[in-house]
Amino acid sequence: MPEGKQVQSMFASIAGRYDLLNHVLSFGMDAWWWRRMAHLSGASRGTLFLDVAAGTGDSSVALARRGAEVISTDFTLPMLRLGPPKFAAKGLERAIWASAGADAQRLPFRDETFDGLTICYGIRNVEERTRALLEFHRVLRPGGRLTVLEFSRPVPGLRQVYDAYSRWVLPRLGSWISGDPGAYTYLPESIRSFPDQEGLADELVAAGFQSVRWVNLSGGIVALHQGLRS
Repeated sequence: MPEGKQVQSMFASIAGRYDLLNHVLSFGMDAWWWRRMAHLSGASRGTLFLDVAAGTGDSSVALARRGAEVISTDFTLPMLRLGPPKFAAKGLERAIWASAGADAQRLPFRDETFDGLTICYGIRNVEERTRALLEFHRVLRPGGRLTVLEFSRPVPGLRQVYDAYSRWVLPRLGSWISGDPGAYTYLPESIRSFPDQEGLADELVAAGFQSVRWVNLSGGIVALHQGLRS
């Protein structure tokens, strides 16, 4: 896996086309995945959420639309800068605050601050995943919910089709749209090296989360994991 600085540089290089890439490469499913994540996260009026690795802020928008107040943060500034204009265009600028430079492994927030914490397509890129999960546990209030949306292992039958798509089609199409061949070669490689649904659930339990569960979306192409802070 590339070091943090390499990942940071890679995402900075594709920031301007990141939203388009997500939409095209997911065949438009990304919008539904955001909505499903927000629905299951427990976001509602009066709750405070931390959205880690928020990128250009689509995940933060989905949470705010359910009434939550959201701190949207990412360690890649060119990605994060694209969020506030989007929030303003959707009338959500008073519900979402962009917080610069927050590394998932060293969150600059006090213990027991947030009702919920989300990380979407970001935990796969963290160098020390165990450290990040412990940080998530630290900043959540007792009973607070962690929600992790991440690429995972599709169910048998779909797995072979998706593997062929991610290995041969996705890197070429992603490279053509983004202009960065490395970014979309890295993506399928990082998915294949990431734990499956049960493996990630075990990591959440080891970090102290309770009532850990997951649900597959789109046949397991992505999975949504959740756990409660004790």
